[in-house]
Amino acid sequence: GIRDLRTDRLGKLQAICGTVTRTTEVKPELLVGTFQCNECNREVSGVVQQFKVTQPAVCPTRNCGNRSNWTLMGESRTTRWGDWQKIRLQENENEVPNGAMPRSIDVIVRDENCDLCKPGDKVMITGSLIVVPDV
Repeated sequence: GIRDLRTDRLGKLQAICGTVTRTTEVKPELLVGTFQCNECNREVSGVVQQFKVTQPAVCPTRNCGNRSNWTLMGESRTTRWGDWQKIRLQENENEVPNGAMPRSIDVIVRDENCDLCKPGDKVMITGSLIVVPDV
């Protein structure tokens, strides 16, 4: 259950049950970006993203050296997008010790798993436990 999730479970497949208390709207997520250098106009593709827009570290053009002046080419055929949604999951009543408050966890679901549940639904979610910055 939610109470059992600890750092020793990071990266491991987990199944947790609970009641959905809140869902966000489905949002776009940049998965792989193509950026244009605003100094020399070179396109850099294949920039893998990690929960926030990550620009190239440095322009690969010789003698350019740009590290911060980039434009995301969102419509490029090499830019890849996905969908994501945040779900707040609260432990079920039968898992809450007497006198304790129920615990909650935010769960990120992606792509075909978006928009499958609504507040009040009892669900079992299986996935990998990771730590992410606030999203």
